[in-house]
Amino acid sequence: MKARICIPIMLAVSAACFFPSPCGVFAAENAPHIPRPLFPAALPEGMTADAKLISALHFRLPPPIDTLTLPAPAPETVTIAGEATATEAQMLAYLLRQNPNPKLTGTAKELVHAYYIEAAREGVRPDVALAQAYKETGCFAYGGDVHWQQNNFCGLGATGGGAKGLSFPDMQTGVRAHIQHLLAYSRKTPPTAPLVDPRYDLIRTNRPDIYGRLTRWTALNGVWAVPGRNYGQEILMILARAQQPDGSDAALHAAKERLARSDDADAHLYRGMVYLRRAAYAEALADFAAAKKRDGKRPEAALGTALTHAAAGSMKEARRAYETYLRMAPDDAAGWYNYGLTLLSTGAPEKAVTAFQKSLAHAPQRAAAQNARAIAEMRTGDYAAAWRTLHEAAELDPADTNILINQILFETCLTEGRGHHK
Repeated sequence: MKARICIPIMLAVSAACFFPSPCGVFAAENAPHIPRPLFPAALPEGMTADAKLISALHFRLPPPIDTLTLPAPAPETVTIAGEATATEAQMLAYLLRQNPNPKLTGTAKELVHAYYIEAAREGVRPDVALAQAYKETGCFAYGGDVHWQQNNFCGLGATGGGAKGLSFPDMQTGVRAHIQHLLAYSRKTPPTAPLVDPRYDLIRTNRPDIYGRLTRWTALNGVWAVPGRNYGQEILMILARAQQPDGSDAALHAAKERLARSDDADAHLYRGMVYLRRAAYAEALADFAAAKKRDGKRPEAALGTALTHAAAGSMKEARRAYETYLRMAPDDAAGWYNYGLTLLSTGAPEKAVTAFQKSLAHAPQRAAAQNARAIAEMRTGDYAAAWRTLHEAAELDPADTNILINQILFETCLTEGRGHHK
C-alpha cells in the first residue's frame, strides 16, 4: 500500500522540472491554478522512506543568502554639504535602470553631469541632490503638477492644488536652482553662482526659523515635503541603492576610484563585493584578504571570503571561512544558514541540522531554513523529523515551490515497513 497522499513519481519528477530554478520561481505564463496538495503533519503511520531513492533524488535547496554589506552612516548624520560617495556613472546607471526613457529636455548623462558641476561648486553633495530629484520626479517620469519641459527637478513652487511651480530655460539652470534652494535651507552664505532660484530670498526673508539651519537631509522632513515624515531617509535609501556594489562596470569603476582615494579596509571590502558579483573570485578573495589585513576585527572580510569560496565551489574552504565568520558574528541567522549549506555539501548532515536550528533560533519565520533543515534530517535518516519540518516550512510559506516539490518528492519515497526512520 502507498502513502495516504499518493502522487506518482513521474508527476513529481515533472513538477521538479516544471519549477526551473533553485530560487523556486514559477516561470510558466498563463499556467492553470492547481490547488496545493495537502500533506499530513506527521509521517503516515506504518510508513518509512526508501533511503536509496532519497539519495538519488534532487531535493531543492535555495542558494546561500548574500547579506554582505558595508555599514552605512545613520541617516540623521548625513549632511547636505559634503562630497559625493556615489560616482556620476553609478547615479546615471541607477537612473536608466529605473527609467530607460527619462523625460528631459536634454540627455540623462548631461543632467547627471550638471548636478555634479553645480553641486560641487557650492559644496553640496551632488549624489544626494540627484537622489532627491529622482524622488521628486519619479526618476523623471513626472506625472504630477510639474511638467517635464519646465526643467524643474525638485518641485520648486509646486505647492499643491494644481500649481505648476517654476520653470527654467534649460536643464543647467534648473539644476542650479535646485542646489541654491538647498543652500537656502542649509547655510547662510549666499550662493557662489548667480542666483536663479526665485524662492531663495523667500526662505531668507520669510523663514528665519529655517534659513541656513537645516544642515542634514533628514532635517528636510516635514519642511521640503509635507508631511514628509521620512522624506530625508527615503532620499538616502535611493542613494544607497544607486551605489550598491553590484557587478556592473559602473560599480567596478567606483570601487577603483574609492581605492585610489583611500587604501583602507572599507575600500577593499567594496571592491571585493563587486568582484564577487562579477564572478571574479580570485580578485575578490585578494580584496577580502587585504581588508582583513587592514582591520582584522571586521567580520565582513570573513563573510566575503566564505561567500566567494562557496560561489567558486570550494566548499571545504567556505566551511572554514564560515566558522571564522560565525565566531565574529554568532547571531547572524543568514550566516548560520549558509554554513549549514556548506556542511551539507561536505557530508556533515548532523552538524548541518544544528546550524539550521541556530539559524532558525535567530529568524524563526525563515521557511527556507526550515526546508534546508528537513533535507539535512533526511540525510541523517531521521525521516519522521524531516517530514514534520517540511510541513512546518510549508505552513510558514505555502507558496514556496521548493518546499512543495520537496514534499512531493519525499512522498514518492515512502514505502510500507518498520523502517529506519527515527
